[in-house]
Amino acid sequence: DLAGWRNGLAFRNISFSETGKPIIKIAELKNGITGQTRFTSDEFDSSVALTRGDILFSWSGNPETSIDVFIYDLPDGWLNQHIFKVTPREVDKSYLFYLLKYLKPTFAAIASNKQTTGLGHVTIRDMKELSVLVPPRDEQISIAKVLSSIDERINLNLRINNHLEQI
Repeated sequence: DLAGWRNGLAFRNISFSETGKPIIKIAELKNGITGQTRFTSDEFDSSVALTRGDILFSWSGNPETSIDVFIYDLPDGWLNQHIFKVTPREVDKSYLFYLLKYLKPTFAAIASNKQTTGLGHVTIRDMKELSVLVPPRDEQISIAKVLSSIDERINLNLRINNHLEQI
């Protein structure tokens, strides 16, 4: 109940083009735009349009490597199936992101228990069965600020390490 959950579209080859907006699959969330990324010039409902800062939850795939939450940081695109676009309801957006990150092991366990042909799933029904305590909004914002500053430091250290490795 803390958010709206909008699943992406099942794109078909007929929708693909050489130019346009990228179709965002789990691979793009993990690796960015690559030579494997598909594009489309078609237009779709705004509920599946992606812009920087959107919260995305990949709910299908290998429980250990695909089930995760992301802050979208790629060019405007379209949401592919197996990913929820998460719209916070009366909860701080950054706090919700970190809450979902914290629950990642729970989501992986749920998906593992439903694995078929190597893929696991986390459904809206699974989400509704979870109970979490939500602090007042000012505390949510404070918690998210602390965690975000730690994330920024980690990302800075990763960039420095990558730069040093290149040197």
